[in-house]
Amino acid sequence: MKYPWANIFLLLLGAVELGSGYLALTNGTPEWVAALHVHRILGFAIVVLLIWKGRNILGRLAQRHLWRRFWLPYAASLLLLSLLLAALGLGLAWSHVGPFYFLGLSGVSWHIYLSLALTPLLLWHTLRHRWSMRPRFWAERRAVLKLGGLALAGLVLWRTGELVNQWAGLPGASRRFTGSYESGSDSGNAFPATSWLNDRPAPVDVAAWRLQVSGLVQQELSLPYAALAGRDEQRRATLDCTGGWHSTQDWQGLPLREVLDWAGVLPTAASLTVRSITGYSRRFAFEEIDDYLLVTRVGNESLSHHHGFPLRLAAPGKRGFEWVKWVNHIEVNATSKWWQPPLPLT
Repeated sequence: MKYPWANIFLLLLGAVELGSGYLALTNGTPEWVAALHVHRILGFAIVVLLIWKGRNILGRLAQRHLWRRFWLPYAASLLLLSLLLAALGLGLAWSHVGPFYFLGLSGVSWHIYLSLALTPLLLWHTLRHRWSMRPRFWAERRAVLKLGGLALAGLVLWRTGELVNQWAGLPGASRRFTGSYESGSDSGNAFPATSWLNDRPAPVDVAAWRLQVSGLVQQELSLPYAALAGRDEQRRATLDCTGGWHSTQDWQGLPLREVLDWAGVLPTAASLTVRSITGYSRRFAFEEIDDYLLVTRVGNESLSHHHGFPLRLAAPGKRGFEWVKWVNHIEVNATSKWWQPPLPLT
């Protein structure tokens, strides 16, 4: 292989890309913006690496006799290259041309899904060329300088792209630090309605609905809608969806902390779970919930069904998948908030 170090760098950059992408996906506060910057810089570094390695890749793919002998690994390599180019292209387009959708999914969602799809292929490719991982290829000063050069090139390209956004007035200049674009702020129920796992429950019969509070509490509660709907404490907060949009609204309802005070949390409690009628749930630590609201209204309108009527959680600073909709159960747990999948599975 002409450039054996390229496989090492591709694996390393790809691993950091996945890690930084995950951190950017799951954290919605400015303190984590560095993760997204790293993600963007290394994305451009991979582009430079592919240009550098491209002649070698195309040269081998053009050799017909190798296709006849190794058609399966070559087909897998071509699929890997196609997915990688598509994922990079979608991320670049999203950052500059503005929001776009295909088959009901946003461009950034396709970027995420394709990145996940190429991960096992990238691991397979690396194992197939594991001979190039020998220390004599990477444990030397040249490798460090090459890797540093890739990172520097990625930084320059990223900053150039951001300046082009500003100078040319491209839509990408207006995106939030998370990469999301504004949609439907201060519009009541008119902002987009999405669900992490495409939950679509039937409309809730509010007369039969109850909010249950159970677990490590002094007394379990079963609260009717009327006990919550009369409260109008307000939070102004931004719902930032991992699908690529954000919307700032005035949310009205009852503080989550107050409901827990009614039940009386026991000293042995370590976290709480907010659960939907669909079974969807997320856990939270007690120290992070002071600004959380159990919402019955948005923009002085009663929540619509698609936005979680009769009750949803507003969790300022969290990404949209933490804002549980159609809430009907709060459970106080003995285990920590980390006792759950990092991203919802059910």
